[in-house]
Amino acid sequence: MKMKYLNKIIFINSANIPYAEIPVDGNVHFTGTQGVGKSTLLRALLFFYNADKHRLGIQQGQKSFDDFYFSQSNSYILYEVMRENGAYTILVCRYQGRASWRFIDAPYQREWLIDDENQVLSDWVKIRDRIDKNVTVSARIESGVMFKDVIFGNTHDRKYARYALVQSAHYQNIPRSIQNVFLNTKLDADFVKDTIIQSMTDEDLPIDLQIYRRLVTNFEREYDEIDCWFRQSRDGSYPVRQQALKIAEQGRTIVALDQQLADVWRMLNYAVAYSEEHIPLWEAKVVEVGAEIEKEINREKELTSEYEKEKDSLNQDLGAKKGKLKEIVQAKKEFDSMGIEEKLTLASREAAIKQEVAEKQALLDDLLKTHASIEDKYNIARGKLENARQAFENGQKEAYYRKQDELLSKRKKLEEERTKNRNQLQEAFTNWRHESDERLQMLLGEQHKADSALKELRQWHPKADEIKQVDEDLQQLSFTEKENTARQAAVNSQIGRITAEYEMKESDVKQELQREQERLETERTSLREQLAKIEDVLAHLDGSLYRWLCEHAEGWENTIGKIVDEERILYAQGLDPQLDVEANGLFGVRLNLDRIASVHRTPDEYRKEKEHLENQVKQINRRLNQLPVDLQEDIAKLGKKYAAEVNPLRQQMALLKVEEGQVPVRRQNLQTRRHQFELEEQELIHQEKENRERSFNEAVLQVVAEKETRDKQEKKNMKDLKELDSSLNKAVKGLEAELRIFEEQQKVETQMRHQEFDEQKKQLDQQQIAELAGRGVDVQLLEKYRVMVYDLKALLQRIDDERFIVIRYRDTEQNLFAKEPEIKKAIKNIEQQLAMMRQRYEDKRIRIEKKIKEMKERQKEFLHALSHRKEGLNLYHQMMENEHLVPDTFFSDDKTKKTEQDCQQLLSQIRGTVNQKRESIDKLKSVVVNFNRNFKPQNAFHFNTMPVTDNDYLQIAVDLQEFMDNNKIEDFRRRTSEHYKDILGRIATEIGALMKRRSDVDGVIQDINRDFVEKNFAGVIKSIELRSDESSDKLMKLLISIHDFAVENALSIGELNLFSSNNRDEANRKVVDYLKSLSHQLQNEPNRSIVSLGDAFRLQFRVKENDNDTGWTMRINNVGSDGTDILVKAMVNIMLINVFKKKAAKKNGDFIVHCMMDEIGRLHPNNIKGILQFANTRNIYIINSSPTSYNAYDYRYTYMLSKHGVRTRVEKLLKRIN
Repeated sequence: MKMKYLNKIIFINSANIPYAEIPVDGNVHFTGTQGVGKSTLLRALLFFYNADKHRLGIQQGQKSFDDFYFSQSNSYILYEVMRENGAYTILVCRYQGRASWRFIDAPYQREWLIDDENQVLSDWVKIRDRIDKNVTVSARIESGVMFKDVIFGNTHDRKYARYALVQSAHYQNIPRSIQNVFLNTKLDADFVKDTIIQSMTDEDLPIDLQIYRRLVTNFEREYDEIDCWFRQSRDGSYPVRQQALKIAEQGRTIVALDQQLADVWRMLNYAVAYSEEHIPLWEAKVVEVGAEIEKEINREKELTSEYEKEKDSLNQDLGAKKGKLKEIVQAKKEFDSMGIEEKLTLASREAAIKQEVAEKQALLDDLLKTHASIEDKYNIARGKLENARQAFENGQKEAYYRKQDELLSKRKKLEEERTKNRNQLQEAFTNWRHESDERLQMLLGEQHKADSALKELRQWHPKADEIKQVDEDLQQLSFTEKENTARQAAVNSQIGRITAEYEMKESDVKQELQREQERLETERTSLREQLAKIEDVLAHLDGSLYRWLCEHAEGWENTIGKIVDEERILYAQGLDPQLDVEANGLFGVRLNLDRIASVHRTPDEYRKEKEHLENQVKQINRRLNQLPVDLQEDIAKLGKKYAAEVNPLRQQMALLKVEEGQVPVRRQNLQTRRHQFELEEQELIHQEKENRERSFNEAVLQVVAEKETRDKQEKKNMKDLKELDSSLNKAVKGLEAELRIFEEQQKVETQMRHQEFDEQKKQLDQQQIAELAGRGVDVQLLEKYRVMVYDLKALLQRIDDERFIVIRYRDTEQNLFAKEPEIKKAIKNIEQQLAMMRQRYEDKRIRIEKKIKEMKERQKEFLHALSHRKEGLNLYHQMMENEHLVPDTFFSDDKTKKTEQDCQQLLSQIRGTVNQKRESIDKLKSVVVNFNRNFKPQNAFHFNTMPVTDNDYLQIAVDLQEFMDNNKIEDFRRRTSEHYKDILGRIATEIGALMKRRSDVDGVIQDINRDFVEKNFAGVIKSIELRSDESSDKLMKLLISIHDFAVENALSIGELNLFSSNNRDEANRKVVDYLKSLSHQLQNEPNRSIVSLGDAFRLQFRVKENDNDTGWTMRINNVGSDGTDILVKAMVNIMLINVFKKKAAKKNGDFIVHCMMDEIGRLHPNNIKGILQFANTRNIYIINSSPTSYNAYDYRYTYMLSKHGVRTRVEKLLKRIN
């Protein structure tokens, strides 16, 4: 059979070659100087095989293939291809700026393109006209890929089948091998390895590590993020879940606080509206009460004024009466000092004394009656003497009386003056004393009042209402706390009941699934046991009795097949069966087997049953894989159902917890407030006590001062009175002294005269006595009577002397002393009137003051309420201006909620709740920060790990609540397990495919080694051998280990759960370790983008040249001489092309290809001949180039290329005739 091959290449106006027709149906050697165009010809030949303008070795900066080879509209390259039924031609020209192909089913003819005038045609219509109409010409082919598909027989279009060199769907290895030989001068293990790999399929499809990196780089993070939910601490708890629960709980707390804030805000709206409505009313009340207080104060002033007027009038009368009474006392004192009683007594005896004088005088007269003459005589003498004496005494008396009257007149004037001054002083003092009495009474009243106020202070509790309110609030708080505890217990009970019901139903679902799982696993175990038996049977098929019978005993199924034991005999090995032609039975026994049915199964039936069982196992596996999904879906549905019931209760519980948590603070605040009120009360009491003590002390001091003033005033008054009396007494004493001097003078004179009178009287008495005695008169008795008369007359004289005083006393007694009871009674009446009037005044004043006090208390309450409400409104407006204290949502919330609390209390609650919310948010942030440490920003759950605002943190809490309520971790666990199971599957599939291709590589290597052994030429190269060794690439080795693990544990991986509860499952652990290792390895090689077949093994050479053995090495160099190295490279390249060519030629016979090589020109002539022979025996023609020609005889064609201007000329130097 004639082989197909490229027979000729023709250049027409192409690559500076005007025309060249170059046969290549054998080994070809192009010679010529540097730059003459040798590579141009080689590239055109390569273009026939690879049709790839970009892989011809055209350097950057050179003209493109189209511009260089088809610079004119009539530039052509033609390939003539030989086949069994004759040659055909391929026309390549430029169409729309790029190369295109046409197949002409006829050998090349010059006249197609060049006319008789030797002009090259460019019009295709004319060219087609010049081609025989019976010759088939294909449509234009514009794709290099389509052209290669036609050449290498990879097209289903039958009209192109005639042009195929070979029929192969995987022809790419041939043009690639030829291309790689031409483009690469080096030959090391990597080059050969890449050549083998690239020549095996359309492309060496690498494994994209970026996909693995994208899938696996996040594995450790995702695994750790999901696994952390299932990770237990030593105490058996799940820290991350607990953190999530804390976050959700804290979120519910904040929601509850927001709800509470909304309620308090609406109560504040009510309190603000209430204050704004009632402040004008309270202001009016304050004004109204103020007017009433002013009215009562004016009433008190009028009352006091009237009282003062009446009091002054009565005090004036009282002063006058007391002045009279004092005058009486003073007069009595004065008369007492004169001994008035003795004088009155003596004056009252005046008549008796006179009577007694008369009686005594009568006795005396009787005694002297007998001696009357003597008596008369002497009486006359004594009468005269007495008259003289009397005249003298009368004169003296008159002088004395005149003097006394003069002095009495002066004294009277002095006394009148003294009385006047005294009365004035006394009246002034009396008036002052009365006023002082009033003041003292008032001060004593004030003192008593202050004392009573001090005593009342013990019962005074100014903050009693506030403390009472706080106590009521505390009592209400305790009640609220108990109520909260009861409500919590009720809610907890509901949650517990729902949770128990959920857990019971969840347990039922799990138990039902567990039962189904156990049933399926039991069924799968049974099926696997059946599969194992079938696999064992099929594994022993080769060498079994069944195989022997099929090959040597036709119809055995109806004979021995009916009775032979299938498991023990039919598929048993080592029985060494032989045909026994003589025997017509079983061990010499003939049996009629017509009634026995054939029961054995053929391998196909086994395989069919195996396939059926495997399908059943797969279905069970799918069902088992689906069971956890169904379980999680059922549990998720169950969870959603019960979450819908539990979540409102949890939120209610959160609100109750918030309220419960606020109780201690509120209690503390109330207790603090109560303590503050107590302190304020104590301070008020202390201040009031100080004020009242001060008032009391002032009152006491004022009383003492008033008393001291009274004492001083009394003393002063007494002193003034005494001074008046003293002055009067002094004047009186002066007068009395004057009178006394006058009297003394008179006494002296009187004494002298009385002495004279007494002498004279004595002489007369003596004379009379003597005379009487002479006459016998009892002189002693006479003397006795005379003395008695004399003494009595002396008393009468004294009475007469004191008569003025007695008369004055009688007059004073009648006109003054007699009125004393009346004056005293009048004073008593006036004092009673004053007391009664004062009492009435005090009663009225006290009532008015009490009323004023009550009104002031009311006014104070109104003012306090007004001030408190205004302060509350002011604080409210301050808060509204300070926007950061008020959530934005509140500004638009104008709803109200009735409350008894005021703005301050509600603002305090808002501040407290806002602070509590801030603390809760801070706690939430702290827990979220700790929680987020478990996750990367780009985490599997899309958790926000970089929250900024408070709402971000709250949203995290809401999302986590929803995450746990819906048990989403189970979805992630399942999806992630499935995902990474798929990753393992992908790795297993891709690495499996790669390993399969490596097996193909091993086959190619064996073919190459076999080819060398079979078709070596005798020369220096005794042996060339290739082998594939285990890869040293860490990543590749890891991927292969993962692949092997996946294959070995295919069934376990089908049931993979990366997050099993105890994490002890070997498959789980291995998968996790492998994926983590892969993640780390990819991180260690960040710039590596692919792994390919070349990474799966190392290619090594072993060359034996004479006695030189390179051993297994990665590089062919220094094998021997430089030529030897070239020879080895050439041989390896040729073997590569031959192996791939042979594979392609299996279907419809061998064909010839060309191998373009430049270096072999440096070989020894013997080796050139050997290498050409080495290639030609493999139906490969060698085409090479060099500056000069060597061993021309070894080539079929030798061409000389030369330059003529810009044009290249190709001349055939030699053609070897075989």
